Amino acid sequence: MSTEVLVSEETRPSTTWKSRLRALAAELSFPVGLFFFSRLALFLLARVSLRFDPRLHRAPFNQEGLAGLDAFCRWDCGWYAEIARQGYTRPEATNFFPFLPLTAKLLSQVTGVGIPVSLVLVANVGGLLSLIVLYRLFRTLEGEEVARVSLLLFTAYPFVYFQSAGYPESWMVFFTALAVSLSLRGHPWWAALALGLGGLARHLSLVAGLGLLFQQLRSRGGGLRAWFHRDLLALVLPVVMTSLYFAFLWRQFGDPQVWWKVRGSGWAGAWDGLWSWWKGKWGPEVSLYVVTSFIPGLGALLLARHRRWWTLAAFAIPLMLVLWSVGVVGLGRYSASVWPAFLPLGAWLSRHPALRGPVVLGMALFQGMLVFLFVHAYPIN
Repeated sequence: MSTEVLVSEETRPSTTWKSRLRALAAELSFPVGLFFFSRLALFLLARVSLRFDPRLHRAPFNQEGLAGLDAFCRWDCGWYAEIARQGYTRPEATNFFPFLPLTAKLLSQVTGVGIPVSLVLVANVGGLLSLIVLYRLFRTLEGEEVARVSLLLFTAYPFVYFQSAGYPESWMVFFTALAVSLSLRGHPWWAALALGLGGLARHLSLVAGLGLLFQQLRSRGGGLRAWFHRDLLALVLPVVMTSLYFAFLWRQFGDPQVWWKVRGSGWAGAWDGLWSWWKGKWGPEVSLYVVTSFIPGLGALLLARHRRWWTLAAFAIPLMLVLWSVGVVGLGRYSASVWPAFLPLGAWLSRHPALRGPVVLGMALFQGMLVFLFVHAYPIN
């Protein structure tokens, strides 16, 4: 009898370790599989389209490296490539925050891969991590079926291909999703740290601080006393971390607001919103961004329907309002960062399985058309 107990105790740790490994593999299989399938499709599309028609509409930056990967380094990716190579040597570059170019430079130095390809690879690491975190968060809130449909919708959203390109949007999604997830699990300081890193990738990540604030107040029952809890100090951390970039600009250019001034004076339409589009200032491509943005816009509003979604709503609704107010020129890729909006849309679509295939396939095909235009250097944002 004692021998049996001894054998059982000896084998129990191994069994527990294996069961945990199997559970982790089961949890990761869908988001990881979805990531590799979607990226393979996008990169093959880029490679094949450039093979059949190598002409570019207008390429502001020279390309180098692996065809199909460096094809995803277009437009603003060139600014990040310049920063990775030279640092912040001119004020115009300060509009682009440092996380992506610094990590791409590090990857290039370690592996010897060219800067454009390094930018794309780093962005896709963020894309993989973001899908893993989103899947876990969505599954916690609504179950596995809704989580899968929501992630499919998010991946098929027409402008989400920018999270496969040399842009920091994938890291914005990852850090904000991680911050919200940690906040919901009762880890305010770790959530603030994640959000601070997000601020160094894209300053709009800081809007998620509203979700973190709401969750902290909500977890303590609201009321006046909740505003004086010591953990609220954690929300200062993302601002401090993001301000490190402004301190660098002060040292480099003598002006911590140089990025703000450059954006306002040197970038056409940088602060334009829906009103300027409504007045006819912008052409049909911006109309495409606006119409498409109503998909996550609707999803963001639907987050207000259920109390369990309110923390996500406190982030998604203000972010959409900001983008509609001052981000119409880049509304395509900006709106793809509003990841909470795809949870209620996925919940609705999971209740209508007959529509699931056509909706996801339709958006994916639309995304493929936009990818073709993007890799051929058409002005798609």
